[in-house]
Amino acid sequence: MAHVRTSELGRFLRSRRNRVRPCDVGLPAGTRRRVPGLRREEVAVLANIGTSWYTWLEQGRDVQPSESVLEAIAEALLLDREERAHLFLLGGYPDRVTRPGISAVDEQLRLLLDEVMPLPAMITDPRYTVLAYNPVERYLLTDLDELVPGDRNCAIQAFENAEWTRAFSAIDDHKRMLVAKLRAAYAESLEDPEWNLLLDRLNRYPEFRKLWESGDVGRAPGQVKSIENPYVGTLKLRMTTMIAQENQRLTFSVYQPVDSITRSRLETLAGWIADGSIERRRAEVLACLAVDETDDAERSTVRRLRAVGE
Repeated sequence: MAHVRTSELGRFLRSRRNRVRPCDVGLPAGTRRRVPGLRREEVAVLANIGTSWYTWLEQGRDVQPSESVLEAIAEALLLDREERAHLFLLGGYPDRVTRPGISAVDEQLRLLLDEVMPLPAMITDPRYTVLAYNPVERYLLTDLDELVPGDRNCAIQAFENAEWTRAFSAIDDHKRMLVAKLRAAYAESLEDPEWNLLLDRLNRYPEFRKLWESGDVGRAPGQVKSIENPYVGTLKLRMTTMIAQENQRLTFSVYQPVDSITRSRLETLAGWIADGSIERRRAEVLACLAVDETDDAERSTVRRLRAVGE
């Protein structure tokens, strides 16, 4: 298999080299060219590597190029995002395939989010950061628009946002599965520096550390979630996730109702969003949450006073 991979790498490099014209990279065309694109020595100079070494790559020899060398060759050959991903896969760096470029959500995916309404749907990156969502997803667990972009992460919300955690009837199972998914995704993109920022933040919580250190990994697709939406009540939903072919960093996730009651409630929620009445309802929910927190504080004070009296 290694021989097949290196041979395919050589063929791919030759095809990309023949496509690039000298003028595309600032070189004179000349009058005695026998190749349609760049010469091997020109690619080597542009990538700042040895001509013989680059020739061995095109010949399919197992010379094991480093990631930085492949990056330089990609720049020299003017490869686009998909071509770079293919180059790193053939070069022996499969983790780069899952992050060929920035996590940009294109217009086609954004339109798809709206087309699945009234079903809640979102687009996430490998760290389960929510990059885009439709209006029903916005109000499913908490108001996502109220969060700064860096906080729109499923794991951060699960361990930091009381409104988010109250929405799950089985929050402990939700956290356990979420951390297992996060750990599996982590192994696929270890070199992504954004992981350090996320894990440093989550490691503040003993519960997260315990779940992470358990070593559990998994995807657990298709499980039914019971969500207590503050506007329409209990929702029974099953999540379906799909990897975006256009950018394999991105996952498109949609919640599907498992019964007619849930579908009807999602339609009601979508209607309130459409007519603008959701904002008034949101204010009422926040007021109720504030009362609940005050009541919790008062009950806690009573317990402390009783303890002192005893």
